[in-house]
Amino acid sequence: MGRVAKALEKAAFEPSQLPAAAVTAIAIAPCVAMGLVFFKVPALILLAVAVGIGSVAHLAGRLARLPLQTSPILTAAIGVALAGPATPLQWIVLIAAAAAFLELARARWAPGARLQTGLLAFAAIFLATDGVTVAYVNPGSMKPLAEPIRFWLLYGGTTAFDPIRLYVGNVPGPVFATSLMAVAVGAAWLWYAGRLSPAVGISFALGAAIPITLLRWNPAFQLESGPAWFAVLLLLADRRFLPTSNAARPLLGLAAGMAGIAFRSRGYGIEVVFLAVAGLQLAVALLEGAGWLIRRRQAAWARLQGLRRSTNWSRRGPTPIRSTGAPTSDSISSM
Repeated sequence: MGRVAKALEKAAFEPSQLPAAAVTAIAIAPCVAMGLVFFKVPALILLAVAVGIGSVAHLAGRLARLPLQTSPILTAAIGVALAGPATPLQWIVLIAAAAAFLELARARWAPGARLQTGLLAFAAIFLATDGVTVAYVNPGSMKPLAEPIRFWLLYGGTTAFDPIRLYVGNVPGPVFATSLMAVAVGAAWLWYAGRLSPAVGISFALGAAIPITLLRWNPAFQLESGPAWFAVLLLLADRRFLPTSNAARPLLGLAAGMAGIAFRSRGYGIEVVFLAVAGLQLAVALLEGAGWLIRRRQAAWARLQGLRRSTNWSRRGPTPIRSTGAPTSDSISSM
């Protein structure tokens, strides 16, 4: 009880001292809770799959003594959170497994990569399957229904969802990311824990305003989106996944806002924001990796040469000792 009380006290008054994974878990907890309330049994099944697969991966990582910065349980849950509640179970298993595997791989080979592996796993499977995860249902009747942005696209700008429903989140959409209210609570916690970069959220809104203005769309409807702000505030604006340069952070938010909203004019729904954020994180990781190689190119080249020499030696085997013509004991005795 003393340990529990101490942990609660730290969470309330010193959240920056908590483990990074604990801070993220608390931030997404309101979204998970609202998803369970809205989508009930399907949401519970998806959460159980993510936690089960993530737990196995977490245990494997501990047995392999990997330096886990984030538990695979958390990354699997984030990957599944972006899928529709009616997504076939085999794809949910694949998303959770891919997210957990990518987190273990990151911990083993690239612990410094600023990547949310759950988001990457979802984006990869979404693209590979041509949108199999777009399986949304109406929370009230649990019948198939398009999420608000896609509904608006399909029916010529008709908005069948009032602002209150959009804010609360009882609308079709990703299973644990429909509620803007829950996202706001989670983002406030991240900010309190010192992990949220407000500049990213502000620049996202500014970037989104450009296509909204040019296309003369309703800004309130376009921006009142739980899934979009879930990806921006809880995944992109997290300082753990942002570059160290303060100047680069607003640029990422600006790019996410412009791409995530502008591509709606091409018939894409809310998923394009997930893809934009995943692409930006991957681009940052590749640029930082390239910079690391350039700074350490001499050491990397020397190590590569050493590996080549050792490989060539192992293939040839040890070099036999040749006779130099020096007198032996037998020749001396014969003399």
